[in-house]
Amino acid sequence: METLVRLNLKPLGAWTTPWQADSLLGAMACAWVRSRGQGALQRDFLEPWLAHEPLFVISDAFPENSLPAPASLPLWWNWPPEKRKEVKKHQWMTMADFFRVQNGEKPLLEKPGMVIHDSVRLRNTVSRVSNTTGAGGELFEVPFSNLSRSDGCLTIFARTQHGGMQTLLEALEMLGQTGYGADASVGHGGFELAGDPAPYPELDNVPEADGFTSLSTFQPAATDPVEGFWRLLVKYGKLTPEFHATAVFKRPQVMLAPGACFRTKHPPKPFYGAPIGSERLLGKSACESLAARGIHPVQAAFALAVPMIWRKRKDQ
Repeated sequence: METLVRLNLKPLGAWTTPWQADSLLGAMACAWVRSRGQGALQRDFLEPWLAHEPLFVISDAFPENSLPAPASLPLWWNWPPEKRKEVKKHQWMTMADFFRVQNGEKPLLEKPGMVIHDSVRLRNTVSRVSNTTGAGGELFEVPFSNLSRSDGCLTIFARTQHGGMQTLLEALEMLGQTGYGADASVGHGGFELAGDPAPYPELDNVPEADGFTSLSTFQPAATDPVEGFWRLLVKYGKLTPEFHATAVFKRPQVMLAPGACFRTKHPPKPFYGAPIGSERLLGKSACESLAARGIHPVQAAFALAVPMIWRKRKDQ
């Protein structure tokens, strides 16, 4: 794959759905098929995914100049008792601290200049009988997020191959115009690209690497390394409405959060993970119903990997 690149996304407001790599890829694929048609979706997304040769692999989106704290952070170094709780909860790292961890050095735990703020807003339930809030309407919470500074950006990293950069940029532009994730119809998840993609070889400049850190929410392939540290999350998704007249919910998927790190004992590959096929993604009846219409959903669950030194870690 080509050199790692960095792209900045300028949010146009709040968002509801977390900026996870597999969700972003799925949303881009939906934007692509709406604009270019089923043939383009098969050629540019589904077939490369199933062949384990995606045109591009992306990270989750992070606050500008921040990266996820590796899952090994609380265990690799001796921390003072009063600092252990803080280390366990450490979510974001400055770029400088992340470089230190990549090279087997103890991080300083500097505070990033940009963070994500999570909030909730209240909405009324709507009666299924009257289709109004009615006298018995109840309030429920809807989560949303935004950056700590209005002039800030989100950053994603990407690797491309076979001319995939143009497809990535066009798909991101389409998605930014329609909005990403839940509540896009009311303005959530809109964004625009801020500047051109910039090569970012610094994250790959670890000459003695024998492990990797994932910058993506992903699901490992059967042949991926197994010695490592990770945090798990379970995703409860559903298919986009274009595929089915009624809501089709996916099977719960166990995913690894960004910051998962693994020992490879040799220089790591550019990416890991695998696509999730229909038979693992959906129940039998939903698979059969969609297959009868020639629809075979796929979820891309690839990990953009950056190298790290494992064997020369310094116990500090």
